[in-house]
Amino acid sequence: MTDESEDQFEQIGILQLIRNMLSPRTLPHIIMIALISSILLFLVESQEVFVAMSFISLAISYTLIASLSNKEIVQNLTKLPDEKGDANWIVRFLFSFKITIVPILSAAIIVGIFWSFTGGNDNFWISPLLASLFIVWSIAQAASFRTGMVEWLANGLGDAKLHTYREKISTFSQVLVVQSFAFVIIWLGQMISEGGSMSWQDALLEGFVFLLISFFLQALTLWLTRDEREAAGGEKGMAAFSFKWMIVAQIFITWHAFSVYRRGFMEPTTFSTVIEEGLLMAFTVIFAVWSLTTYTVRDGKRLISENASLPLGISFGYAYAGSVAMLTGTFDSLKEVMIFGHILSICAMLLLLRPTLRTSRITSDMFAVAKEIDIESSEEEEEVEVSDEVKDEANEDEEEWQEDNEIDWDKGLDITEGTDWEEDGSDVEIADSDEA
Repeated sequence: MTDESEDQFEQIGILQLIRNMLSPRTLPHIIMIALISSILLFLVESQEVFVAMSFISLAISYTLIASLSNKEIVQNLTKLPDEKGDANWIVRFLFSFKITIVPILSAAIIVGIFWSFTGGNDNFWISPLLASLFIVWSIAQAASFRTGMVEWLANGLGDAKLHTYREKISTFSQVLVVQSFAFVIIWLGQMISEGGSMSWQDALLEGFVFLLISFFLQALTLWLTRDEREAAGGEKGMAAFSFKWMIVAQIFITWHAFSVYRRGFMEPTTFSTVIEEGLLMAFTVIFAVWSLTTYTVRDGKRLISENASLPLGISFGYAYAGSVAMLTGTFDSLKEVMIFGHILSICAMLLLLRPTLRTSRITSDMFAVAKEIDIESSEEEEEVEVSDEVKDEANEDEEEWQEDNEIDWDKGLDITEGTDWEEDGSDVEIADSDEA
């Protein structure tokens, strides 16, 4: 998705990526996805096929914009200029939405193509297809979070110094941090739901069931990863990575468990639910885009540039919102859809815990081996090996030359050996005539 040369590749930080995606020059795209998704979600009960085609078409449209994002003409059509006009700020704000015209028109054309070639309202497969993407997105929440966190925490992996692993201290520290987080969020969640203050004793009593669930999930994660954590504890870099990774992974699991508990046993407001799910979707998209960007930079193949990050993120957002919209028809309520998604995310993270520690240990070993290699000495050794080979070849050539022309130095070299002389003395006569 880029025409940049390899020497221009730079690592894009997560904060830099967020700043790029929230730039005022592209903010109308963010506002438009919120408006269009809300309208389509309202229409899903009466126009399910049309809504599904619209979400898919918008996702495809922004993917095409992302693939052409480095072209100057595309940037002019989808980004606001740096300079501001003299018009009133309200007028400027309204006219700023002109940058959304191209992707929306493209999506409208794609919808028309879909409608013509797939049977319109008689289509029976496009809605289930989009709904099935919800499973992918729920798993992607865990996968993208894992990739982003590993990239952030992997700075110390190259430190292969010996380290004494204290399992009891490490385990106790993790339990203390994660259960403190669980208590804080259940306390805040209950205060928000009841609309007033609450003492910590009351929060502990009323949230006791959730704290038990949180403790059970943490015990499960610690049991699943015991061997991997013990293997990682022998090296300083891996021990630090293992501890930090386990903390953030367990916080991720605890948060999703709280979301399930909150919808099943509490009464969250619609506004708080929308805010929570919107933030989860935003972070999922950001981590997914950043993971792809980080991966391609390391491999030297820039598929996602800074210009492509926003349209690709919006494409993911439309696909995510479309899958949720389609599932509301299946579950008859957004509540069950969200619970199902959070449970999938928890299961995906539990499955990723051990492979992450194993893969990071292999990466740490590779870093350690790379640090031990002395490039200059290796080059000198190669030069010595080459020179030795040249000398050996020269010696072999010399020996072969001497073997082909053996000389007996005591006897001398008889240059007449092997020469036939004329017996009639013609050679002498020729010599005498030459002297005369």
